Amino acid sequence: MTFASLPRVSVIIPCHDREETVREAVQSVLDQDFSELEVIAVDDRSADRTLEVLRGIEDPRLKILSNTGPQGASGARNCGVALARAPWIAFQDSDDIWLPGKLSRQMARLEDSDFVAAYCGMQVKDDARPETPVQKRYPDPALSPLEGDILPSLTRQSYISTQMLVVRRDVFDAVGGFDEALPALVDWELMLRVAQAGPVAFVDEDLVVQRMSGNSITRSSRRRLEAQAHVLAKHRDLLAGYPGVLAHHHHRLAGAHRAFGEFAPAARHAAAALRERPANPRYVLNALYLRSRALFG
Repeated sequence: MTFASLPRVSVIIPCHDREETVREAVQSVLDQDFSELEVIAVDDRSADRTLEVLRGIEDPRLKILSNTGPQGASGARNCGVALARAPWIAFQDSDDIWLPGKLSRQMARLEDSDFVAAYCGMQVKDDARPETPVQKRYPDPALSPLEGDILPSLTRQSYISTQMLVVRRDVFDAVGGFDEALPALVDWELMLRVAQAGPVAFVDEDLVVQRMSGNSITRSSRRRLEAQAHVLAKHRDLLAGYPGVLAHHHHRLAGAHRAFGEFAPAARHAAAALRERPANPRYVLNALYLRSRALFG
């Protein structure tokens, strides 16, 4: 790609206080064998040396912006996409790694196809547990379907993180971008909308490494609980179209509130799960138990 030519992929990287990891994250994108890209790093009001580190990366494909929208990763991503020039949009986090060939393998599936997006596999590594190199892999191979119309599996479970994703720019714009009101699960909520726009491709290789750290948003159970309730309310009609899905999510929310010792909301969600699936013995027992705890402590 020449400096004057348009890129085929714009990679958006929100950055907030990641001075120790952002260089490696950005470089893993710039080192891809698919070179027709631009990288838009959006500094989200960092208080450390993140911006200084970014400015030290010398590559004409890298643009550095400041988030002019609401603070947070979703606002920063939307800010970056607004200035992107390519017909395809990809995302990276400022503490994660793209493995070699990630982008070229995805673009090989996307170009000259009907797919509106593609995602790949991801390994999750925990900085706090170096003795166990890989904590988890996404997606779970037991899920189905993982390609094409993925809504039957996606409505039940979040398994596509933003780092795994490449999406058509026009589709991203049409569905409205990231929901900036969500405290977590923004990738799942976005994909629920993207997957309604058309088929999604899956590259069955682990091509992203996600690092877990003590301040990772993924660790926040409270934020995930609030976000799941938000998604459930926002997409209730969609989820209701798949048997058992609403009950599944109400049951999970009941368990999350129970873990926080919040038995009144736990009982409400357990009752909602039971209304959706009254013959499920697990839901019956859970609703009875949580109702008694809500009433009598």
